[in-house]
Amino acid sequence: MDILHLTHQFAPETRGGVESYLADIVQAQRRAGADVQVLTGSHAGWPTPGFEQLVVDGVPVHRLHRDDLYFDLYSKCWHPGVVALLDAFLERHRPGVVHIHQWIRLTANLVETVQRHGIAAVVTLHDYHASCPRAFRLRPDGSACFAPLGVEACLSCVPRYGHETGTELREGIELFGDRMRQELLAADAVLVGVGATADLVATTLGIDRSRLRVLGLGYRRRFPGQPPLDGQRPDEPLRFAFWGGVARHKGVGVLLAAWRRLCAERPGQPLELHVLGGFATPELERELRALGDGLPVTFHGPFHTDALRTLRPHVGVFPSTCLETFGIVLDECRELGLPCIVADRGALADRAGAGGLRVPAGDAGALAAAMRRFGEEPGLWQQLRDQAPPPSVDIETHVATLEQIYADAAVARREAGPRAADPTLLARHVALLLRQRESALIRLPMGEVGR
Repeated sequence: MDILHLTHQFAPETRGGVESYLADIVQAQRRAGADVQVLTGSHAGWPTPGFEQLVVDGVPVHRLHRDDLYFDLYSKCWHPGVVALLDAFLERHRPGVVHIHQWIRLTANLVETVQRHGIAAVVTLHDYHASCPRAFRLRPDGSACFAPLGVEACLSCVPRYGHETGTELREGIELFGDRMRQELLAADAVLVGVGATADLVATTLGIDRSRLRVLGLGYRRRFPGQPPLDGQRPDEPLRFAFWGGVARHKGVGVLLAAWRRLCAERPGQPLELHVLGGFATPELERELRALGDGLPVTFHGPFHTDALRTLRPHVGVFPSTCLETFGIVLDECRELGLPCIVADRGALADRAGAGGLRVPAGDAGALAAAMRRFGEEPGLWQQLRDQAPPPSVDIETHVATLEQIYADAAVARREAGPRAADPTLLARHVALLLRQRESALIRLPMGEVGR
């Protein structure tokens, strides 16, 4: 079967959990005989929408660049130029199934667009974007949000430019919710990594929980045939490590605040902290480096997982402040034989099992106390290691399950036939786009108009 994956970002531009998972299943699908391609969004805008053609590890990658500003915002989620490019791409390539991993940086009507061509659309929800205009169900004050998507809950929280009218904001929130709800209801299959994520998405979007199928992500063993790492040796420092995409919601700022506290409490004790991963923005990099100034912390930047065995950390620390939805880093921890410390939110708290310590999200003091325990309780490290659950199902088994899901979806789509676009939602997108234009134009001095 010919498979097209749609995602918001992909290597080599970015490397994170979704990119890692997608790269693994793409290669496994190719080994199984499928013709696989990836169509990805990009952080970089172009003067006009268009594709950049790449080949990444033998896989054709079509990187789509949008032509507008602030295109990650919920209020810019629909883009007619992207729809036109995707229409032409689907007509030219005619994949047997399209697997959608994210709408961000592409357009909000991916399922609708794919199904108009009579092609099956399978969705994997890697985060809470479909149920949250802020994407991560994390309010500006850092608190987690469990409220239904709607004007009442979201109006005070959505990201904004600052000049929008109340009508524009309300219409944007309502349209975003209606579009995402329709996308999930219309998809030929919707997959979610853990049950807690499925429960929250269904509740907050107001859709039947039976629409969402729980399917844990497959995990390609990073270190096949290699033994787990050893614990701390008598002649070396106790090493903590965070790895993955270094974004604000990953809690690295909280980690550095906890680290400063721990180092102040334990002067002279041999301790190391390692942060592996690319920074989401230059501003965040400057902020985090300032927080780590004068501390025994190393920022490694973009990395390959082989670096973890070379580094030999003793504890993985993942203090996300958002509601994570899976966390492949925990599978890497388990394969390496490392205990972990995680925040008590979302899938990380569920998946850590007895192999990790949980701390309140955003609480630097509690995180410092948990890290301190590894230096004060000699048996803790081995106890957590022994109790950790095994890594997730191997990638080949996972891909075989996906293959059956694809086949069933393709049959269902052939029987249903091509799907017509929803003219009402299309008209609402156009109306909102015009309202956004006017609310921006009204800020220009009249003397500037026409120059």
